[in-house]
Parts: sequence; C-alpha cells; structure tokens
Amino acid sequence: MLGIFGACAFVAVGMSACGGAGPQAAESAPAASAGPAASAASTPTPTPTPTPTAKAYTADELAAIVGQVRDAADRRLSVLPSGDIKTTLDQTKSMLASIDVKPAACKELAAASTVPSVDGATMAVGMSTDAGTGAVTALSLVAGLDQDFLARIKDQPAQLAKCSSMTMAVSGMEVAVTVTPVEGVGSVPGTFAYRTDTALPDGQKQSTVTAQVVQKGVVVTSVASGGASEDDAVRRAGALLDAAGALVK
Repeated sequence: MLGIFGACAFVAVGMSACGGAGPQAAESAPAASAGPAASAASTPTPTPTPTPTAKAYTADELAAIVGQVRDAADRRLSVLPSGDIKTTLDQTKSMLASIDVKPAACKELAAASTVPSVDGATMAVGMSTDAGTGAVTALSLVAGLDQDFLARIKDQPAQLAKCSSMTMAVSGMEVAVTVTPVEGVGSVPGTFAYRTDTALPDGQKQSTVTAQVVQKGVVVTSVASGGASEDDAVRRAGALLDAAGALVK
C-alpha cells in the first residue's frame, strides 16, 4: 500500500506568497505651482517586472540530468525507459481508482498529485537499489506543468496537514497510513519533505521519505525507503534532491 504514495511522488510528483510594497506617494508640491501637467510629470511610470520563463525541457534533456545524478554510494542512477514510465503511470492510475481512502478528501489529494494532472508534461525517472541494505532511492523530474499545478504543489504542506492520518482499503485489506513532515531534507530553498508510514494488517510496517521542490519550473521529487534508518533515508533523499536541483538551469 505504501507503493501508492511512493509511486505518486515517484512518477508525478507527483509525488511550499510574496508581496511587495506599493509605490510611495509623491511629495505634494505647493498649491500655487501644482497643476495637472506638473502632477503628471512628477509621477514616475512604473516599470513592469518581467516574469522569468522556465526552460522547456524535453524528456531526453530531463533524462540526461537524471543520468548525471549519483546516489549516496556514488553510483549513477539507472534511468528508466520512457515506456516503463508510462506503464508505471497507468498502473498507478488504476491503483488509485481501486482504493477507498478515508477521509475521502485525502484520495483527491493523492490523485491531484499523480497521473491525470501530468498528462502532456515531460518526465524522467531514475532509480538506485542496494541489495545489501534493501535501500531504494528514486528521483523524478517533471517539466511543462502549468502554473496552477505548480501552485498546488507548493501548497502541499497545508494540504497534507489535513491528511496526517488515513485508512486505505483495497481488495478487502485495510491499512493505516500516517504522514509526518520531515525537516532538514536537502538544502534547496522551498523543499518540502514528509515521511509516510504504513501499518499492514500482518503487523509489518513500511516507511518512505519523500522530498519535493519546484526548481525553475521543474518539479523535482526524491523518494527513499529501506536502508539502515530514517536518518539514512533522509540523507539519501536530500542528496538526490540537491544534486538534481543544481543541474536544473
């Protein structure tokens, strides 16, 4: 069941307001010399601030970035073929459709961060596994998303706070899921990270650390599970996020 949230963050990432001071009022001129022409001349014309345009990355360009990233053991990530990514997206969509989530709004939150919302975007995914420790680390880059979607991603902390405790049921099996914010994951400004803990009916527990940031219009997501400890997963997720963030121009 943990794969649901892991896959959402992994494949989509799927899966943080500024204001400026208003213009200062011009000093009043003496009443005798003030007039329409003088007032117009004394009011500076504001210069519009240009909006930076994010680079339009192709899937191949994103894959090239992923291919440069190394995991915590200094191994290059294995870049997934585009066909495998599509298969995973389709499987995740089917998985989400078959799951009953309580509170119901939390299912909408999970769905909003995954497949339907990234149709038409470009994407690349890389993975690293350590057979010795059971550590799995994944990185996804998604470009070409519209501003509304990017704004929803930045609003994740507030949204996930409403879904810190959930139950999920599929095929007659019900599990408890908790989501906890995690601090200190990576160093890219604006990064949001959380730990997803899943308690299975047989008593097993699974934990995944997910970190995400919007870097120059590209959604960068890292996911880490397994390994020696939670601190280890936090370190691995943060290292991937930092490495990828530095390569997105």
